[in-house]
Amino acid sequence: EPTRALRIASHLMSRLLELLLALCVAPAASLTISGSASAVRPGGRSLRFVRMEDAPPPPPSGRLGATVDQDGKSNVWAVEPAMKVDSQNKDKGLIAYAPVIGVAGLIVLLVPLLPILFAANPDQA
Repeated sequence: EPTRALRIASHLMSRLLELLLALCVAPAASLTISGSASAVRPGGRSLRFVRMEDAPPPPPSGRLGATVDQDGKSNVWAVEPAMKVDSQNKDKGLIAYAPVIGVAGLIVLLVPLLPILFAANPDQA
Protein backbone atom coordinates (compact mmCIF):
# COMPACT_ATOMS: atom_id res chain seq x y z
CA GLU A 1 0.00 0.00 0.00
CA PRO A 2 2.88 2.52 0.35
CA THR A 3 3.24 2.63 -3.43
CA ARG A 4 -0.46 3.50 -3.84
CA ALA A 5 -0.14 6.40 -1.38
CA LEU A 6 2.99 7.50 -3.19
CA ARG A 7 1.18 7.44 -6.56
CA ILE A 8 -1.73 9.45 -5.14
CA ALA A 9 0.65 12.02 -3.66
CA SER A 10 2.57 12.22 -6.93
CA HIS A 11 -0.64 12.67 -8.92
CA LEU A 12 -1.83 15.37 -6.50
CA MET A 13 1.50 17.20 -6.73
CA SER A 14 1.46 17.09 -10.54
CA ARG A 15 -2.11 18.51 -10.56
CA LEU A 16 -1.09 21.29 -8.18
CA LEU A 17 1.93 22.06 -10.37
CA GLU A 18 -0.31 22.24 -13.45
CA LEU A 19 -2.69 24.58 -11.62
CA LEU A 20 0.20 26.80 -10.50
CA LEU A 21 1.57 26.92 -14.04
CA ALA A 22 -1.86 27.80 -15.44
CA LEU A 23 -2.24 30.60 -12.89
CA CYS A 24 1.18 32.00 -13.84
CA VAL A 25 0.61 31.84 -17.60
CA ALA A 26 -3.03 33.01 -17.70
CA PRO A 27 -2.28 36.74 -17.14
CA ALA A 28 0.20 36.67 -20.04
CA ALA A 29 -2.65 35.92 -22.47
CA SER A 30 -3.84 39.51 -22.14
CA LEU A 31 -0.44 40.79 -23.29
CA THR A 32 -0.56 39.23 -26.75
CA ILE A 33 -1.13 41.47 -29.79
CA SER A 34 -2.79 40.09 -32.87
CA GLY A 35 -1.60 41.25 -36.29
CA SER A 36 -4.90 42.77 -37.38
CA ALA A 37 -5.57 44.75 -34.21
CA SER A 38 -2.25 46.63 -34.36
CA ALA A 39 -3.10 48.46 -37.58
CA VAL A 40 -6.78 49.24 -36.98
CA ARG A 41 -8.39 51.44 -34.37
CA PRO A 42 -11.31 50.14 -32.32
CA GLY A 43 -13.64 52.29 -34.47
CA GLY A 44 -12.43 50.43 -37.55
CA ARG A 45 -10.43 53.31 -39.08
CA SER A 46 -6.88 52.80 -40.24
CA LEU A 47 -3.93 54.26 -38.35
CA ARG A 48 -1.95 55.01 -41.50
CA PHE A 49 -2.84 58.70 -41.53
CA VAL A 50 -2.12 59.42 -37.88
CA ARG A 51 0.45 62.18 -37.40
CA MET A 52 2.48 63.09 -34.40
CA GLU A 53 1.75 66.30 -32.53
CA ASP A 54 3.90 69.37 -33.07
CA ALA A 55 7.02 69.74 -30.99
CA PRO A 56 6.55 71.43 -27.61
CA PRO A 57 7.47 75.10 -27.38
CA PRO A 58 11.00 75.91 -26.27
CA PRO A 59 11.53 76.54 -22.58
CA PRO A 60 11.43 80.13 -21.35
CA SER A 61 14.66 82.04 -21.61
CA GLY A 62 16.86 81.80 -18.59
CA ARG A 63 19.99 80.10 -17.50
CA LEU A 64 19.60 76.52 -18.68
CA GLY A 65 22.32 74.08 -19.43
CA ALA A 66 23.45 70.53 -19.74
CA THR A 67 26.77 68.99 -18.91
CA VAL A 68 28.31 65.55 -19.19
CA ASP A 69 30.50 64.40 -16.34
CA GLN A 70 33.57 62.20 -16.60
CA ASP A 71 31.51 59.02 -16.19
CA GLY A 72 29.45 59.93 -19.25
CA LYS A 73 26.31 60.75 -17.27
CA SER A 74 24.42 63.81 -18.42
CA ASN A 75 23.26 66.50 -16.03
CA VAL A 76 20.58 69.00 -16.98
CA TRP A 77 20.41 72.06 -14.81
CA ALA A 78 18.64 75.39 -14.55
CA VAL A 79 19.13 78.45 -12.42
CA GLU A 80 15.81 79.51 -10.92
CA PRO A 81 15.02 83.23 -11.04
CA ALA A 82 15.25 85.08 -7.76
CA MET A 83 11.92 85.42 -5.99
CA LYS A 84 10.99 88.53 -4.04
CA VAL A 85 9.39 87.88 -0.67
CA ASP A 86 7.08 90.46 0.83
CA SER A 87 7.73 90.58 4.55
CA GLN A 88 4.83 92.17 6.39
CA ASN A 89 6.23 91.39 9.84
CA LYS A 90 9.10 93.92 9.73
CA ASP A 91 7.39 96.39 12.04
CA LYS A 92 6.23 93.85 14.67
CA GLY A 93 9.65 93.15 16.19
CA LEU A 94 9.46 91.11 19.41
CA ILE A 95 5.64 90.95 19.23
CA ALA A 96 6.04 88.36 16.46
CA TYR A 97 7.74 86.03 18.98
CA ALA A 98 5.11 86.48 21.71
CA PRO A 99 3.41 83.06 21.25
CA VAL A 100 6.75 81.25 21.51
CA ILE A 101 7.78 83.24 24.57
CA GLY A 102 4.37 82.58 26.16
CA VAL A 103 4.61 78.80 25.69
CA ALA A 104 8.19 78.75 27.02
CA GLY A 105 7.12 80.76 30.09
CA LEU A 106 4.22 78.38 30.74
CA ILE A 107 6.58 75.41 30.61
CA VAL A 108 8.98 77.08 33.06
CA LEU A 109 6.08 77.74 35.46
CA LEU A 110 4.84 74.12 35.26
CA VAL A 111 8.24 72.49 35.94
CA PRO A 112 7.79 72.72 39.77
CA LEU A 113 4.56 70.71 39.43
CA LEU A 114 6.39 67.66 38.04
CA PRO A 115 7.20 66.15 41.50
CA ILE A 116 3.52 66.37 42.42
CA LEU A 117 2.59 64.58 39.21
CA PHE A 118 5.05 61.74 39.83
CA ALA A 119 4.22 61.53 43.56
CA ALA A 120 0.66 60.51 42.63
CA ASN A 121 1.92 56.95 41.99
CA PRO A 122 2.63 55.30 45.37
CA ASP A 123 4.63 52.50 43.71
CA GLN A 124 7.30 55.00 42.68
CA ALA A 125 8.28 55.88 46.28
